[in-house]
Amino acid sequence: MHFGASIFSMGANIFGTSLRKARELNGYTQRQLAQRLGPGVAASTLSRWESGKARPRQDRVRELSELLGGNGVLLREWRLEMSGSEIPSFMRSLGDLENEAVSIDTVTVSVVPGLVQCHSYAREVFRAGRPTAPEEEIERLSELRVRRYEALVGRNNPLITAVFPQFALEWMPEAVRKEQAESLLHMVARGRTAVQVFPNGSLYLASVAPVQVYRLRDGSSIASSDHGGGNFVHQAPSEMATLERKVRDALSMALPVNHTVEFLREML
Repeated sequence: MHFGASIFSMGANIFGTSLRKARELNGYTQRQLAQRLGPGVAASTLSRWESGKARPRQDRVRELSELLGGNGVLLREWRLEMSGSEIPSFMRSLGDLENEAVSIDTVTVSVVPGLVQCHSYAREVFRAGRPTAPEEEIERLSELRVRRYEALVGRNNPLITAVFPQFALEWMPEAVRKEQAESLLHMVARGRTAVQVFPNGSLYLASVAPVQVYRLRDGSSIASSDHGGGNFVHQAPSEMATLERKVRDALSMALPVNHTVEFLREML
């Protein structure tokens, strides 16, 4: 029997407490679990891990996660405690999260998601958001945004799913609309990017801000949401469940990929 995220609670020695509960829920004694881990791990070693008197190496934590389940929560909590801070360094920037991701789901409510924006579309977005910035700064930011997609393709090539409203394209100037549609069709054609639009007339109320869900190489998931004051990273199981549900709701309301492709072709 695997354990669920609901058993975790904040406090001292989070990893050790979670390890003990996971072991017990899976029906292992300390001796039995130590035997499953193989040579080099004794029951006394597990006792020290659970009490917080010692910490296992990362490879041991991965073994524990595979044996006890939990969708990568043990590994995430181990990283939290080893980092000595609220958020580990690899979670502090969206760029780092993207580099660790095997898949990225991004849902926006007013524009094409930044990760899949073309240069002219990014320019329009940055110009609207930074009306006093010089033109060279707008160009620099737009170029950086566009390069990010190609950098991810070359680095970890994640599966990207982008969901956004139909009017995010229709309301743009014709030249921008066409370039963005062509860019999205090219991304879809390469086979690792799926695009779905909310049709006009639909009302998506699950979120009022952009949401991203990153599924990482270790099997865990991290979510982030954009707000006026910046981007917020969510790690608590309850927050993750809420944001993953919002993404599912968005996908269920959006047009299927093949219908979205037809819509994009009509934009040309």
